[in-house]
Amino acid sequence: MDSIGVIGAGQMGGALLKGLIKSGFSSSDSVFVSGGSGRTAAILQKELHYNLCQSNSEVAKKVDVLILAVTPQIMPTVLNEIKEAIMPDTLLISLAAGMEFSEYTKLLNEKIKLVRAIPNTPVSIQAGMTAVSYNDQIGSSERDKTEALFQAVGEVVEVSEAQLNSAGTVSGCSPAFIAIFIEALADGGVLNGLSRKQAYLLAEQAILGTAKLALLSGDHPGIVKDDVCSPGGSTIKGVVALEQFGFRNAVIQAIDAATKN
Repeated sequence: MDSIGVIGAGQMGGALLKGLIKSGFSSSDSVFVSGGSGRTAAILQKELHYNLCQSNSEVAKKVDVLILAVTPQIMPTVLNEIKEAIMPDTLLISLAAGMEFSEYTKLLNEKIKLVRAIPNTPVSIQAGMTAVSYNDQIGSSERDKTEALFQAVGEVVEVSEAQLNSAGTVSGCSPAFIAIFIEALADGGVLNGLSRKQAYLLAEQAILGTAKLALLSGDHPGIVKDDVCSPGGSTIKGVVALEQFGFRNAVIQAIDAATKN
């Protein structure tokens, strides 16, 4: 099993650590983590029992696969800290959105084996979705390693670098949008007499079941919708209300705004 390093144990880095270790893909003693000046890495270490390192360069020296789970704003500083510690065969996986391959090669070198990946937070429960793009130094072995890593925590799809931001937005930002939709569904239920607990359970299970149905059947989402809409029934009347109040366009605009950020 390859040793794995994670620099940054915040929301995304922490979620991926949980998924990789709890799925059994990585053993705690083969995972090395540094978390900057914050205490999140130390707090999470008590739960996951990985090796907590004192510096980013220490992590880079110890691992076969190095995951960079920091923001684009501090990525240059991190890369400067680790550039002398990275081995020629180290597989780098960056989770930073919006930072292109060319920016990494300027800060490191043109021979680095680099994957850009945009996972979402459900990787923590092995139900994530990750979009990946590979630079031209990546061979079949590195592709296999990357796919195995992200398949251990959900599903993975390869896209071009030009598509990565939009793919990452659809999967990476959508948990926030879906959570708002769950809240809205529950609020509607409470408005009509349900308890908050009942409303959340009904909304969450309905979304989970619908997503599973669409995935397993392979049907177009419109077919899933049509199967619920009987002529003159309550569902089609609700669909009409959604269209009248711009639901579909609001979702499209949210994805567009997040992609262009």
